[in-house]
Amino acid sequence: MQILLKDGLVITNHNGNYLPSEGNILINNGYIEAIGDHIEIAEHEEVRVIDLSGKMVIPGLINAHSHSYANMVKGMGEVLPLEPWMYYAMLVGKMTLEQLRVAASLQVIENIRTGCTAFVDHIARDFVGMDTVMDVYDRTGIRAALAPMIGDLGYTETLPPLSGERTKVVPGAGGRKPQEILDECEALVKKWHGHDNRLSIMIGPSGPQRCSDELLQGSYELAKKYNLGFHTHLLETRIQAQTATEFWGKGMVEHLAELEVLSTQASLAHAVWLTDKEIEVIAEYGASVVHNPMSNLTLGSGVAPLSKYIDSGINIALGSDGSNCGGSQSIIKSMQLAAVLPRISNPDYRKWPSAETVFRMGTLGGATVLGAADELGSISVGKLADLVAIDLAQTTYQPLQDPVSQLVHGETGQGVDLVMVGGKILMEEGRLTTIDEQSVLAEARDMAPALAKARDEWIAANQDNYCHVEKVYSQHWGL
Repeated sequence: MQILLKDGLVITNHNGNYLPSEGNILINNGYIEAIGDHIEIAEHEEVRVIDLSGKMVIPGLINAHSHSYANMVKGMGEVLPLEPWMYYAMLVGKMTLEQLRVAASLQVIENIRTGCTAFVDHIARDFVGMDTVMDVYDRTGIRAALAPMIGDLGYTETLPPLSGERTKVVPGAGGRKPQEILDECEALVKKWHGHDNRLSIMIGPSGPQRCSDELLQGSYELAKKYNLGFHTHLLETRIQAQTATEFWGKGMVEHLAELEVLSTQASLAHAVWLTDKEIEVIAEYGASVVHNPMSNLTLGSGVAPLSKYIDSGINIALGSDGSNCGGSQSIIKSMQLAAVLPRISNPDYRKWPSAETVFRMGTLGGATVLGAADELGSISVGKLADLVAIDLAQTTYQPLQDPVSQLVHGETGQGVDLVMVGGKILMEEGRLTTIDEQSVLAEARDMAPALAKARDEWIAANQDNYCHVEKVYSQHWGL
C-alpha cells in the first residue's frame, strides 16, 4: 500500500539551503516516489492518505554516536570527569541480557520520540549481548547501526602513568586476543549487516589508546572487507592527548594515519582536543567527526572547535552519547548546543554556524557516517522514506518565520507527531506503534535496585584501580 502525506510543510534541501514549501509526499515500497503540489495516483493503487496540515515534514534526524546500555545507568557517576566516570560506564559488562533488552528498548523509544529515525549504537558486549540488542531493533522497525565497542588493553594501561612510573602497555590485557575479537565482529556482520535494509554493523574500536595496533589495523581491514563504517572515540579529553604522546611520541591522529586506518569510512566521536594539524589530516582523509556537545560539557571534557571543523570541510555529524553523560538521546538538544557554543569562543559572528548548518549535521552529516547519504538525510525523490512530522501548533513555531531556525533553537521533541522509517510508521499522533512503551518503562523501573547493587559491588571491587585513575586525573590537572 502506498502512503500519501498530504498538505504538509515540507523541508527540502536545495544545495545546502533548506526551503519550506507546502505540498505532498507519495511513498511507495519504503521510498519517496513523488513530491509536489499535485500528485497523480493510479486508480487501481491502494493509498493511505495522512493529512499533515499544520505540520512540518523533515528528514529523520540521525544520532551518529550513542550507547544504548547507558539508558539503564542514568544518574550514576554524576559530577565526574571522563577518566573516573568510565568505571560507571563499565557496568555494561555486568548487565544481564534482560537489562540489555530493556536498555535497547529505551533507546528506541527515546530516539523516536525526539525525531530520530536512525542511530549508531556503540556498545561493548559479547556476541550474545549484541545479538539481543539487534533483535530489539529488528522487531521495533528502527534504523540502527551497531558498532561493537572493542579493545584489547586493560583500562589503567590506557592512561598516562603517574610521575615516576613508566608507561606500560600490554596487548591482550583486556583478556582476549585481537583475532578472537574480530571473529566475533565478523559473526555479527554475517548475521545482521543489511538485514531488512535497515540494520547494519560498523567496526567500533573503543579508542586508539585502548587498542593494540594489531587490533586497530585488523578492525580497519574488516571494515574494508565488508565496506563497513569504522567508528571510534577520539581525543575526548586533554588527558587522552597526553596519552598519545606518552604511548607513541606523536599525536593520536598522526598515529592513526601511519596505521592507515583513516578514510571516508572512519567516523571519530568527540574529537574535542584536535590540533590544527590534526584537523587538516582528518580533512585530507575525508573522515567524519561526530560532535557530542552535551556529554562533552557534562563530563568537563571541553568545547570542540566546531567552527574550525566547518572551515576545513570535514563532514560533521551529531551524537547524543550515552544518556548517562548526555542526559538523553536528543539530537535536537545536540543541534541547539552545536549552534550556540561556538559563539562563546569566537566573537566573529560571521563564523557562527547557522541553524541550517547544524540541521545538516543532524541529518545528512549522520547519513554520511552511516554510509547512506544517497538514501538518507534529506527529502528527495528516490530516497528512503525516513520522515518526521512536527506539529506546528505550539508556541515554538508561532508566529512562523524560519521553520528550521525555530526547530533548532526551540524544539524539545514535544512537537514530534509522526515518525516513519522506510515508509513504516513507528509513531502516529504521538503514539508508538511497534513497541509497548508503558511495559518497557515498568520493566526499567523494576530493574533499578538490581542495577544500583551491581554498581556498588563493581565500584567496591575495583576501588584500587578507581583510586589510581583519580590520582592520574588529579596529577594531570595539578589538583
